[in-house]
Amino acid sequence: MKIDYFIPNTPSKAFWLSFFLCCLGCYAILFIVSPITGLSRNFGEGNDGYIQLACNLVAGNGYVFEKGGPPVFNRPPMYPLFLVPVALFPEKLQRYVIVIPQSILVGFIGMMIFKIARQLYNEKIALISLLLFLINPWVYWNAKNPMTAILQTFLYIVFVYLAGNELFNKTNFSQLKSAIFIAVTGAALVLSHGAMLPVIFIFMFINFVISLKRKKRLLTPVLAAIIAVCLISPWTYRNWVVFHKFIPVAGGGGLAYFNGNVHWNFIEDQPQQKSETYIDASLRVIGIPGTERTVAHWKGFKNIENEEIANAKMAEDVKARPILFIKKTILNAIEYYFPMFTYPFLAVKVKSVEQIALTVFHFALWCCAAFGFYFYRRSALQLLAVIMFYAVWYFPFATHIGHSLYTLGTIPFLSILAAVGVSRLPRFFS
Repeated sequence: MKIDYFIPNTPSKAFWLSFFLCCLGCYAILFIVSPITGLSRNFGEGNDGYIQLACNLVAGNGYVFEKGGPPVFNRPPMYPLFLVPVALFPEKLQRYVIVIPQSILVGFIGMMIFKIARQLYNEKIALISLLLFLINPWVYWNAKNPMTAILQTFLYIVFVYLAGNELFNKTNFSQLKSAIFIAVTGAALVLSHGAMLPVIFIFMFINFVISLKRKKRLLTPVLAAIIAVCLISPWTYRNWVVFHKFIPVAGGGGLAYFNGNVHWNFIEDQPQQKSETYIDASLRVIGIPGTERTVAHWKGFKNIENEEIANAKMAEDVKARPILFIKKTILNAIEYYFPMFTYPFLAVKVKSVEQIALTVFHFALWCCAAFGFYFYRRSALQLLAVIMFYAVWYFPFATHIGHSLYTLGTIPFLSILAAVGVSRLPRFFS
């Protein structure tokens, strides 16, 4: 049948299906949804400053958000460099151009989902995993925006695949080649978001511990760690030269931490009010004079001294109120996936259709994943660990941001686990 031709049964077909569906979904949003809803066709302020960095790099203005502005320390360089080809186009075309490279990344993500699921289970589960990922509307919403979620998800799934094959001794690479591939993807992942720094070294440490039992591959994790440090360190050195501070990848942790505090109605005595932004509320709690417009740019401080104040206050707060820190972390974790459930605890009550849709979609995935866990505990634990390794570093900091921004990197693995459950549902109810 002709329809069979469109059903992917190889990783390459999974790539092409994911690529074309992503292009179709993004352009449908831009050409159909945008005129109806009034969605801006220019990037404007609806992003995290990455395209501004890319445009200023192209213009020769340096690593700044605007010409003559202060050097930036709250945005790592990988994604702005990825956006440089997009920044070469006129601003009015950039929204349409970005769809192509981001769809290519989505194509590779789909390919890796199919490949990993087939390797762990079978072709049927691989196909279901891919389809669960591709019916996620937030994939396409993110792909049309200049924000790092798509690139970060791509780098994470490739890194996990390479590190996992090494961990379970399923790679045909030499130790040097394997170490190089793991290190390059790991370093790129870290330079896409600073929260990924502990992720890659946890994987490498696990590989090292396992390799102690099979010393023939012991050199791989050691070399991978050394090469990754060498690839990341030039950016760390840049931060030292420019700011005279040790910033391994990017700053912003202290401010993001208090953004999370003021988001809830019981952490701070005076949390966010309706009349202020969450950054304004954070500045008030930290004790830094000024407003988001005067003190910050693109959700980070303009002045490195304010960064140090916020980080010091964060350390004090965690030590002084560990129970509240744990409560906030748990609430943040719930809100990332199920924002509708945390509504009663919000400092500023906000309801949206997106919160409901995200909650329903993620809840369905997790319920199916629970069935998958029931039938395949060992592989399910591995997938659950991969999900947690990615997400846990966000939980203490900034809270929910729409379109699945902080959870997208976990969705490929959650889709695989959910697909296992879906494939077993008929047998479970029979």
